[in-house]
Amino acid sequence: MSSTSLDPRLGQLWRAARAPVLICGLVLLVALGVAAATDRQNHGLLDPTAVDDSGSGALAGLLREQGVDVRVARRPEEIRAAGPGSTVFVPFPQQLTADQQAAVRSSAADRVVVAPGGGTETLVPGVAVGAHAAVASTEPRCALPAALAAGAADLGGELYRTRAPGAVRCYPRQDGAALVVVPGRGDTVTVVGTSAPFTNGALADNGNAALALHLLGGHRQLLWYLPAPETMTGQGRPLVDLVPRGWLWGAAQLAVAALLVAVWRGRRLGPVVAEPLPVVVRAAETVEGRGRLYRRAGARGHAAEVLREATLHRLRPLLGMESGAPAVAVVDAVAARCGRPPAQVRELLFGAAPEDDVGLVRLADGLDAVDREVRRS
Repeated sequence: MSSTSLDPRLGQLWRAARAPVLICGLVLLVALGVAAATDRQNHGLLDPTAVDDSGSGALAGLLREQGVDVRVARRPEEIRAAGPGSTVFVPFPQQLTADQQAAVRSSAADRVVVAPGGGTETLVPGVAVGAHAAVASTEPRCALPAALAAGAADLGGELYRTRAPGAVRCYPRQDGAALVVVPGRGDTVTVVGTSAPFTNGALADNGNAALALHLLGGHRQLLWYLPAPETMTGQGRPLVDLVPRGWLWGAAQLAVAALLVAVWRGRRLGPVVAEPLPVVVRAAETVEGRGRLYRRAGARGHAAEVLREATLHRLRPLLGMESGAPAVAVVDAVAARCGRPPAQVRELLFGAAPEDDVGLVRLADGLDAVDREVRRS
């Protein structure tokens, strides 16, 4: 005897699951694209060792060639200890803690601060952000030696207004100046509205290189202030605040897609129909429904086995045999009753599974004929 599994075929499984799989895959691709295209973090920005377009490795190299000792400062104590013969470069003033800002204010060295934003008044007293403008080639229009040596430079970003006595305003726009120098007691504080002149990608444009070299190379020592990560503002923030916004949007889209798929797969096709039980189902409908299931699953072997078992179940009592009678005895008895060769009877009752639907129909007809012949005999 042979049996065939009733499990659905792989093609049927794929047809049932392909829509949710394709939808989830499409949403995942969109989410990854959004996450990759938004809020990209450039970790080499204004880094004196970085060689990409946003880094400052080229500027640091030029300063060293001019004899400037370029050192990266990590601790506020280094900034406080800097004397009048030094320059402190603050590329990320908005990320400084209160203690770090106090160290920059109290330093006796000349300071160059890049786009302090809301902390402008704190780091550069008497200077405030007046407006913002696009970074573009701008003429200096001032008497500052560094600006005169550089000429037109790529400036913009934050524009500043000041009433500080002795302040020099350079690269002016309609709503303020892109570079302001405020003198102090033996030191100066220079605030620049954009980081463009200090980056590798823009260093060779216009007078950016000359301006950056004059602003940072005025003394023999340059402290490039990059506080250690554990001392940067943001310590103790939740982990979700450190995740780029694009990834959060991607996760939200995936959640919405999963919810929609769940609603779609769990939808109801209509109201529940109340039906009295037990339900009477006609035998012909049961046979037809089971036959369709066998045909859809391709279970010809199982269908043949069911037909043969049903025929044997009917023939054994007619032949005076018990349900466990051996196959040889059943074949001999049926052959004697019908007048058929034993080999033909054995093939009908215990043969191999049919190879196609035509063979299955032929087997069913043969079993019905044997059943009728035994009953007539």
